[in-house]
Amino acid sequence: MATPAPAPADTSAPSDAAAPTEVPPVFASDEDALAAATAAYAAYEALSDSITAEGGTGGDRIASAASTTYLPDLLNGFDGFSKKGLLSRGASTYDSARLIRSSVETHGGVSIELYLCSDISAVRLFNLAGVDVTPPQRTNRIPLQVGFISSAAEPSLLLLDKEDVWSGKNFCQL
Repeated sequence: MATPAPAPADTSAPSDAAAPTEVPPVFASDEDALAAATAAYAAYEALSDSITAEGGTGGDRIASAASTTYLPDLLNGFDGFSKKGLLSRGASTYDSARLIRSSVETHGGVSIELYLCSDISAVRLFNLAGVDVTPPQRTNRIPLQVGFISSAAEPSLLLLDKEDVWSGKNFCQL
């Protein structure tokens, strides 16, 4: 009987690349992601209302609710509010929030986008003399596409990253 030939040695180099690992979700469900995003938006609105009630001063307080990318836009808005000598009274609200998408980014943070209706009907604008200067024909319900991001270090701390007026059909009209 013939002796079988020895099997060739494995000459391939060992792979340094680890098998990709699945990143665990930050939120257990889309409902949890929506709840976290709407809570973050409510906190942002409360801060924004507080800043405009004080004439736009102290706008840097909004940094705790906004991304570093979006923060300059917000600060410019508060500065413009201040330069016009305006004060707000009342609270903005939102409703009809719907999740567009929620994803874990490659860096480990989260990105969430929503549609929502911003309602400023209870907010009045006053000049420094105390005269109501709220535009009579202002749109009080505004359709927005809102985005949030988080960092890998604090993936559940959502920061407002954008507020774009929806350019399609106004889904906020009653």
